[in-house]
Amino acid sequence: MRNNYLNKILDLFFHFDYSKPMVDRVHRWLADENRQEEKDAVLRELWTKTKADSHMDTERSFTQVLDKLGLGYAHIPDRFNRQWRWRLAAAVVVGVVLSSAVTFWLSYALFDKDNAVMTEQYAFAGERKNFLLPDGTQVCLNADSHIYYPENLEGKTRTVYLTGEATFKVVKNPKKPFIVRAGNMDVIALGTEFNVKAYLEDEWLIASLIEGKARVDCNDTLSYVLNPGNQVVYNKISHSGTMQPVSVQDVTAWQRGQIVLTKATVNEIVRTLERHFGMAFHVFGGKSNNDLYNFVFNEDADIREILEVMQVVVGPFEYQLKNHACYIYW
Repeated sequence: MRNNYLNKILDLFFHFDYSKPMVDRVHRWLADENRQEEKDAVLRELWTKTKADSHMDTERSFTQVLDKLGLGYAHIPDRFNRQWRWRLAAAVVVGVVLSSAVTFWLSYALFDKDNAVMTEQYAFAGERKNFLLPDGTQVCLNADSHIYYPENLEGKTRTVYLTGEATFKVVKNPKKPFIVRAGNMDVIALGTEFNVKAYLEDEWLIASLIEGKARVDCNDTLSYVLNPGNQVVYNKISHSGTMQPVSVQDVTAWQRGQIVLTKATVNEIVRTLERHFGMAFHVFGGKSNNDLYNFVFNEDADIREILEVMQVVVGPFEYQLKNHACYIYW
């Protein structure tokens, strides 16, 4: 799991469009020698996913991106050594595959893009964060979550980009809709309260309405209108979605420090505990079944208590807590 955090940083960067100062910061971070081997490993993994067979394939993909943007082609300079050539090319091809902005390469090598300055809010694993957006909208950010938005929410809409989980209590403004974009899901509201769960590593995108009314669009093909107590669950792999009733108390339990797991696999349980307690989990032996489990733990439940309950419900295993990490042996 040592590369999980680096994967998230790069995945966020390739999915969203940032201002030139932010692009420059990421470029300096990539070039810095600190943790260079791990950064290289993550970039190689991204490169592998593109299945580019040759340098010509890379440049052909790059040309297609430029054509779509109405820009002239610029050959990848020969002055870049081989290592930096594949780093920059990886950034380009990953951008093509993910249909995301190729801001890294375009801003660095071709032109200065006139973007609004992006502002970031984040909550580390093991913590929650409450804050106000520039329009007065209240946000409660769950552990291991990030929000990006244009400074002062400029534009015709109030659009924020989320990875992780957050609850929004939106200030009403009929002339300027509030939009949360999370992967292939957009939640649109005028004045309402809703929760969005969209962790990069999870299979599902989930939007739950607490008060008011909202529309949820998924992958530009599915659209739902939610009333309070409705929830849209969208599968990122099958591109299918459903709307279903949900307990508002269960949806907002994390804000009170509770852990509520409904029809969760072992992997989902482990990821939730990692975020909640801010500690790394290392699982050995592998419990690969797809059984689903329900758990409710109060805010004062510690990790030992939770693991002991899991030993009874999920099945026997040994565990060790050491150096703020949990080791599970099936």
